[in-house]
Amino acid sequence: MRGMLARIKKKQEVKYIGLLVIVMVVQAIRYFPFKFGGWNQIQLSLNYSYGFVQRAFLGTVLDVCSKVFHIPWGYMRYLYGIGTMLIFTILILGIFHKALQMNTSNHVKKSFFYGMALLFFIGPGWNTYYSNFALTDIWLPILSIVGVYFIVKDKGIWIALVVSAICILIHPAYVFLYFNFILVTLAYKVFIQDKSWDKKHIMWSAFVFIFNSMLFLYMMFFARAKEGVTIEHVMERTAEFVSKSVEEIANHEPTIAGYLFREGSVTGVQFVIQEYWLIFVVMLILFSPFIYEVYRYWRALVIHAKEGKERNWWMYALIPFGIITTVPMYIMHNDYGRWTYAVFFYEFAMIWMLNMINDEGADYATRALMKRIVSNRGYYVVLLFYATVLGAFEQNLVSSLISTVETYGWKVLEIVGIH
Repeated sequence: MRGMLARIKKKQEVKYIGLLVIVMVVQAIRYFPFKFGGWNQIQLSLNYSYGFVQRAFLGTVLDVCSKVFHIPWGYMRYLYGIGTMLIFTILILGIFHKALQMNTSNHVKKSFFYGMALLFFIGPGWNTYYSNFALTDIWLPILSIVGVYFIVKDKGIWIALVVSAICILIHPAYVFLYFNFILVTLAYKVFIQDKSWDKKHIMWSAFVFIFNSMLFLYMMFFARAKEGVTIEHVMERTAEFVSKSVEEIANHEPTIAGYLFREGSVTGVQFVIQEYWLIFVVMLILFSPFIYEVYRYWRALVIHAKEGKERNWWMYALIPFGIITTVPMYIMHNDYGRWTYAVFFYEFAMIWMLNMINDEGADYATRALMKRIVSNRGYYVVLLFYATVLGAFEQNLVSSLISTVETYGWKVLEIVGIH
């Protein structure tokens, strides 16, 4: 009898993974033809043959693969794009499948994972990086997940140091966008899970933070191309990589020169939020149902920890505020879609991680959430459809819907004389 039940449950899990794959296919069709080009591909042509420069890690890997396997340089961007999306997809589906396997007898937790997985795929979780196909940013959450896995399993925290350093080499803004996932998980390990503040975890936490902070500062303000490298040579190699003429990519020359030769204001601070504040307000309003649900979840978790007299219950209260690290990005640059995805990923990943390791407070908050869903199914079904309407995040102004609302908002403000 038990064997039969196990087979039935396994069959249900396989069917659900199949459903997620169908959702992915629908999303791929929805966002076809996808964005695959621009600066995302230009930066992939940079490599360490020019010196220890910003954003050259992935380009170096591609350059090595091109030479070792005798693949034409101009083909590598296609292999990168397809390979990156495959790795991201397999990793996410693998995590979902593992979560279902771990909770075969916990029906409440299993239903929670079913819902979260569906929200991830019909919301912005997967389709954002299909819409902005294989954006280099995608490697930041991929590697962060790997780092957190080893922290939680306590099988080699040093790997968290390595992957976070690689992320900074891929994109220095990692320290603002996804580094919070690793740092907060380390803090959770020290203050909540260990109970006794294990010296090993304290030491590694400090080392991970200090080392990567120093690496970030170096890459942002001191890294530059070695002597003998010319912008002409770099532009020629870049043009070959993207299969265009140097003239066709000339608009990218100032940016490339800034990263390689410290020319221009690539690393300068720009305060752009004063120009885009309305889109930020619109975003908060349209996302408010989800923000409220996240708030209710963390509130339940914190209250449970406090009432249970957890010694460091306050740590639970601080965890959701890990997204504060993204604030400088919103102020300095208007790639709001990228920053908002990082916020979404952090809250989603932290809640998922705490449930996977069976944190007592998360178990309580999850049961409370599932009770609300059972008592008000209609509302939460509508919320899922609403997530589908909002769709993938764009690179800049979050989404076409939000951008449209913002445009009309400015017109209204002009009419009332506030603009």
